[in-house]
Amino acid sequence: MPAINLPNGQSAILFSTDEISERTNRMISRAFMKAAGSAAKLNNLGFDDSKPETWSIFAEISDEDQANLDGYQAALIVGMVKSWSLGDLPTTESALDLPKAVFDELANACAEEYNKRPDFSPDPDPKAPTAD
Repeated sequence: MPAINLPNGQSAILFSTDEISERTNRMISRAFMKAAGSAAKLNNLGFDDSKPETWSIFAEISDEDQANLDGYQAALIVGMVKSWSLGDLPTTESALDLPKAVFDELANACAEEYNKRPDFSPDPDPKAPTAD
């Protein structure tokens, strides 16, 4: 269970990827898929985050698509925070009330932990023949 220090002097302990429940995994995965679909719409319209001249395109997507893009990070925080020094565990609403720097740091740490994948590659057998 990874521990992280937050910018406001607080801290959080995250669930590791092998600790989260299937229910939590599905909630986060669903939020990701919604965000990915909305991001694809933006890309199809020509939006490029690195090009300010395209930012007005963001206004062309629906409120639902905008909420989908915002919802993934909140879902990560809600699903991945095991405990923290900020009191009650986060909800979707309370996560959005965090200071931006805290929200961003926490969302990034949660995404990094959530996206860790176990290594299923086989251990090399030193006795196995190899092609030379």
